Amino acid sequence: MPYVINQEFCSACHQCRVECPVHAITVRHAKYWIDPEKGISCGKCVKVCHNGCISNPEKPAPKAEPHDKIVKTCDVCVIGAGAAGMVAAAKCCDEGKTVIVLEKMHEVGGSAWYAAGFRVLWSKWHEAAGARDKRKKEYERFLRMVDGNVNPKLLWRMFEANAEFVDWMIDEHDLGSAYKLEKTPMGLGLEGTFEWERAGTRIDKMIGPGEGGWYMTTHLRDDLLRKGGEILYKTPAVKLLTDDEGKISGVLAKDEGGEVEIACKAVVVATGCFSRNRELMNRFQPMFYENEGKEPIHIFSGAGSNGDGILMCEELGADIDYVNRRVNMFGPMRHPYPCVSLNIALGNSGMQIGSQGNLFEGSMAMQEISPLTKDPKWFIWKIVDDNIAEGAIADAREQPEQSPGMNLKKFMENWREVMAEEEVAGAVVSAPTLEDLAEKIGVDKDEFLKNIADYNESTKHADPAPAGPPPMMMDDDEEDGGLPPMFGSPKPKKPIEKGPFYALKLKMFHENAVGGMTIDENAAVLKGGVPIPGLYAAGDTTRGIMVPGDVGVGYIEGVFTALTQAFNEGYIAGVSAAEYAE
Repeated sequence: MPYVINQEFCSACHQCRVECPVHAITVRHAKYWIDPEKGISCGKCVKVCHNGCISNPEKPAPKAEPHDKIVKTCDVCVIGAGAAGMVAAAKCCDEGKTVIVLEKMHEVGGSAWYAAGFRVLWSKWHEAAGARDKRKKEYERFLRMVDGNVNPKLLWRMFEANAEFVDWMIDEHDLGSAYKLEKTPMGLGLEGTFEWERAGTRIDKMIGPGEGGWYMTTHLRDDLLRKGGEILYKTPAVKLLTDDEGKISGVLAKDEGGEVEIACKAVVVATGCFSRNRELMNRFQPMFYENEGKEPIHIFSGAGSNGDGILMCEELGADIDYVNRRVNMFGPMRHPYPCVSLNIALGNSGMQIGSQGNLFEGSMAMQEISPLTKDPKWFIWKIVDDNIAEGAIADAREQPEQSPGMNLKKFMENWREVMAEEEVAGAVVSAPTLEDLAEKIGVDKDEFLKNIADYNESTKHADPAPAGPPPMMMDDDEEDGGLPPMFGSPKPKKPIEKGPFYALKLKMFHENAVGGMTIDENAAVLKGGVPIPGLYAAGDTTRGIMVPGDVGVGYIEGVFTALTQAFNEGYIAGVSAAEYAE
């Protein structure tokens, strides 16, 4: 029997598909699936699955030998080897502290494995280039935008740490071999120059390894191990330990053979988001899992995103903020499919209708809760014809590649084959006539044809609207002259006239759930507003500087992306934990 993919935890990052030597892996129900008739049980998919959700039911992994409790000692224990955790661990190690990292999965990265870029507002490279330091101005605007609803000391420390982190990476971790300073759609910042060894196999510019989160976590992993740090994989922490005075004294964990106790002076909790913990999600955003009879939200968060850090801190009485958090429900969008249908969906042309056949206005925007939640089935159809699809692919092929070594143009040459695969999965519907298409997607034919006629008439005199999501943030400095939209210049809409006709299912997707422990400017976890001695937290598992609503996902994501927040908070926590352990 061939290997199978656990559908619950598949994030559809495409790695198993592109690595399969016999092309046995295709999309089914928005997740990847192995065709039992084609699979040869070579096991290559298991090796490349970051989420560890591929297995052979007939050959379960051998059970580990039971062992007595293992006790290890270090200065700082870091829980979680994602973006925040690896930065904190590497910083503590650079400060001369002994470090043990506990990671529940089989490799580093966590949800950062899928994160593209991080924002750098200032660094020694900026200063050398003669740029103007805008952090004070951005800090003041940030406080206005969030109506003062963040800790101003923590916020300013984030701006400071943003530069300190990058300078540290330049000086201690050879950042110049992998990044350079360039003007990007988000302002003057870092552009990756590293080339992932399998970059040419990528089929989607929106997800998968080969970007900033993947590079930083693996790079810091290698440096940490080289300097004597230790990472214990498949060893989740289960309890924070304290002494009689309430100070952190260690962590209790469990590997596959039994208990592991880490005796330490300080702990950094960097367990990532809580997207896959239904109970916690119901506390932070009850709507998210109310999806019976609806199209499920596609979750990109890693399989280990179960909120265990929040629960461990909560057990100590830590302050958990269930109001100031971000649980994004983005859409309508074409995730998690490859770039072919994504580019067609992002195109300016085409008509959108709800699951009931009603017209749907609006495109993907940086809103915490998508207007798709108003549709009874939580999805819509984007209707295009062959001309529109072909034109969208041609436009996409003219765009520069996002990363060194990526070759999406070659993949898009076979766009009809990709669309056919997605049609088998039910994510795309095609038909030779519009009447047939209406019948296939289950909408009223007469209303559908009238909407098409009205749409076609509108293309004759309508001004083009911007395609795709708006820029997350525009640089309004006069000297910069503003920045161009991230998705290129809009083009005139095209009518829907030439068969075959396509209906592309657009749905909601979720990147991460940010929130949890309240921390101070030193990343110390608070209990009744007072730091718990020796306990620090960083990344998606903290409230940090987050506020709810569209400001939380639109504005804040433009200033500090989630990956940027993780790096910055990880750096702060690393500095603080190392000082405390001294």
